[in-house]
Amino acid sequence: MSRLRGLAGGIGLLIAGAAGAQDLQGRDTAGNWRVTHYSSHGIWNTICDEREEQGALKRRCYIRWVDVYAEAPAFGAMFTFVTPRGGAGGRHDVMFGPEPGTAFAADGFRIDRDGRTVWQMQDRRCLLWADCSLDAEESAAVLQAMQQGGVFHFEFTGRHGRRFNLAWPLEGFAEAFETYEQQWRQRQ
Repeated sequence: MSRLRGLAGGIGLLIAGAAGAQDLQGRDTAGNWRVTHYSSHGIWNTICDEREEQGALKRRCYIRWVDVYAEAPAFGAMFTFVTPRGGAGGRHDVMFGPEPGTAFAADGFRIDRDGRTVWQMQDRRCLLWADCSLDAEESAAVLQAMQQGGVFHFEFTGRHGRRFNLAWPLEGFAEAFETYEQQWRQRQ
């Protein structure tokens, strides 16, 4: 189990590359980012880090979870990131990262609370082609649902033809989000 968590943590650092973690020479690596805040809230991690870029300090904060649901050789993982949206207004971007080739069931990407579905992914780019970077409106809707708790369900067929049913508890997400916003405000 600790090996799996270590692998998930390592993957999480690599996936942070999707949030801009190239080194200063443009290579895809965690590079020289220095962690300035790390906290766990249930399965959700709130992280802030920084590095020097061309003489200026670049800072970032995000929430992440990485679920390694299948080990090698038919590896499979899914992640989510919450990051600040550029510009003013306190908005946030949400990105989910299913493996390329993932095909979700018709109602297989949803949040359930108290026995009923309270949010469901409608974006066909995500459901059919695993392109799950949400726009401002979609991000706001899913964040509101996530903060109210419940369970995130993902039912899909992976790129290797196996079926999966993941359940991510949203317990702790509201606290992770509050910490993330607080930490980000301190760094602006």
